[in-house]
Amino acid sequence: MTILIVGGGIGGLCTAIALARNGISSHILEQADSFSEAGAGIQIGPNGMRILLDWGMEEHLNGRGALPRCVHIHDGLSGASLNKVPLGETAQQRYGAPYKVFHRSELQMALLNKARAMPNIEISTAFQVSEFDERKNNIPVTSSLGEKHSGRLLIGADGLWSRTRKYLFPNIEPRFIGKTAWRTLASHSDVPEPFNQCETGLWMAPNAHLVHYPVLGGEIINVVAVVEDSYNHQGWSHEGRAQDLFPHYENWHDVPRGFLKARTNWQKWALFDIKPLRSWSVGRVCLLGDAAHPAIPFLAQGGVMAMEDAHILAQLLDLYGEDHRTAFAQYQSQRRPRATYVMKTAKKLGKIYHMKGFMRQARNGVITRKKPEKMLSDYDWLYGFDIS
Repeated sequence: MTILIVGGGIGGLCTAIALARNGISSHILEQADSFSEAGAGIQIGPNGMRILLDWGMEEHLNGRGALPRCVHIHDGLSGASLNKVPLGETAQQRYGAPYKVFHRSELQMALLNKARAMPNIEISTAFQVSEFDERKNNIPVTSSLGEKHSGRLLIGADGLWSRTRKYLFPNIEPRFIGKTAWRTLASHSDVPEPFNQCETGLWMAPNAHLVHYPVLGGEIINVVAVVEDSYNHQGWSHEGRAQDLFPHYENWHDVPRGFLKARTNWQKWALFDIKPLRSWSVGRVCLLGDAAHPAIPFLAQGGVMAMEDAHILAQLLDLYGEDHRTAFAQYQSQRRPRATYVMKTAKKLGKIYHMKGFMRQARNGVITRKKPEKMLSDYDWLYGFDIS
């Protein structure tokens, strides 16, 4: 009675762990030949960290990631410090869990180690799903190489470009939003202040913004630069030419501009979203995480939403047993409003970050005047969400 999970990324691994904790066996089908060490940074808010700690991940996460003291907000053109949103001990006390940042490979390896230590999780690599039949009681899944597996249910946790979603809803295509993200890594010892601080830095300016934070125990700084651009190719690890990025930051303050120009090894990916789906399931197949509700990364909640999905879906499948229809319906009813709101809020933040003219000045004034504690409490709806 194994449940098949398409995708061995953060969403797929979390789903397998959550199912196993509820006594349900699963089989992860990952299209890559192996679990890669490549990737970028990922921020896990207290709502995600509470789930990981509840799953007994503390030992696996020990020594991984970093705990930023705050989100330090700057104006990119003037270089002015606008405010600091307290994290660290303040977030820990307020939400019962920390705000932590990782290199994606750190988190994925921790989840993979946890999954491999659980007896009712099987993992297959080099399995690219070619077809399946969601109508059959025991769903047959065939890979592009002809390999076959079957399970009583199938969960698509295969991300923005989900083959599972494409199979269920062939008319739904990701939409380019007119923005491109660039990423690089820098050694902590090679960067100036304030980029070497243990904080998440956010710099905002017309048509572009910049985010940076420590990963790998603080030894490396993860840097993400987002610009309004026409580059719209699929994939998130294309090589980027520095000379194509720098013109977007030519009018920026000397400090952030100089920091960016000192970085030469860039990768880029175009940002896409989809219209909110009316349904997340068909027959015995259900979608999860970015496959169901991809959010652009401006709220830093993509991975955490998949964790919340996995936690709730596993509980419902355990509760309703063989009645998967009710479990899927309850899962969508509980998760869709929150996931849709996160998608809309992330898109709204993208517009706020890139404001220009009078709107930029008004935004800066509002941020500067607001008390730091109020800046954090504005996100109680997000970080304080009760998943139980």
